[in-house]
Amino acid sequence: MIQDLDLIRFTTQFLEKKGALVDENEDHIHALLPLDLADILNLPEEVRLGDDDHPLLYGSPILDRLVQTATASIPVTYGAVSIPYIKKAGFDTAIAQDLSFVNGKIQIGVRAETRTSYMVITSRYVALSDERKEGLKRLAFHEPSGAIVEGFDDSIADFECMYYRQGHLPPQFSPRIGLSLLTVLKSLQSRIELELEPFLASMRRRLHRDVTNTREYYQSLAEEMRTSLAHPNLSDTQRMERQLKIDNLPSEADRKTADLQHKYDTRIQIRACAGERYLVDVAQLLLTIMYQKAKRTLPVFYNPVTRRIDPLVCESCKKTTRRIFLMDGKTNFVLVCPGCSRA
Repeated sequence: MIQDLDLIRFTTQFLEKKGALVDENEDHIHALLPLDLADILNLPEEVRLGDDDHPLLYGSPILDRLVQTATASIPVTYGAVSIPYIKKAGFDTAIAQDLSFVNGKIQIGVRAETRTSYMVITSRYVALSDERKEGLKRLAFHEPSGAIVEGFDDSIADFECMYYRQGHLPPQFSPRIGLSLLTVLKSLQSRIELELEPFLASMRRRLHRDVTNTREYYQSLAEEMRTSLAHPNLSDTQRMERQLKIDNLPSEADRKTADLQHKYDTRIQIRACAGERYLVDVAQLLLTIMYQKAKRTLPVFYNPVTRRIDPLVCESCKKTTRRIFLMDGKTNFVLVCPGCSRA
């Protein structure tokens, strides 16, 4: 059986990534599968893929199961950005431009070169109503803090990157980014909903138009039927039947309106579909922040990819902000966004 070489390569790479031992040939694959993977794919632990029993063809059951398993979790690439030059001076101006400490003072302390990590999440969204709207949304964030870094995903294309294979990742890629990722996904959802607002507004306008037309139709129909009741040729039975229809018109109009509301009801599906994680050499600045008689230190990062100081995260709501207010906390003052400063 003649096999598609791309399918052979895809299957080999996927099985090896999942821990299988694979012997790849031109027209088939001989594989020894881990027990859990064999159960997921509904295959024996030792299997030959590409023969008549397990053909690797588009539309074949085994390929469908392979693709479904491969896409069950989002693919993530890992890379290190090559930075030709790291800024060494002029941070007073950079901080003044990029961060605003409204009711406090700052001093720049120790500067050091360090390496930190960023992630770019790509999500696919689908809005289903009487029409369909779909697209992709990308959002980059600083992994340790969860701060959203605007422009990082566009600027990364201007730099050379070295990519790592699974199993050979530097230790700087922390496995503990769950809380930061959760906060970013909530922000991503809000941004997608904001981007969909014109589409949602269009559906609301069409719903209002169709509901208005439906109400007017049933009102006109009721008036016409009431006028016809005075026709001299109608029998008493016919008048009773027609009056009953008139009495039922409001309920029928309500049902039609409910059908329209269901028709224009919008369901939004959002699914993360890819991730990119990057190590970046940055300039770390240790700020001393002074509020009333209290002090605390805070690290901030000059990001050479965006050529800006990274924003901070509100210590109350966890939203990203460049305008920071200082407020009394339980043990020390806290840094909050404008919204939380008014709460």
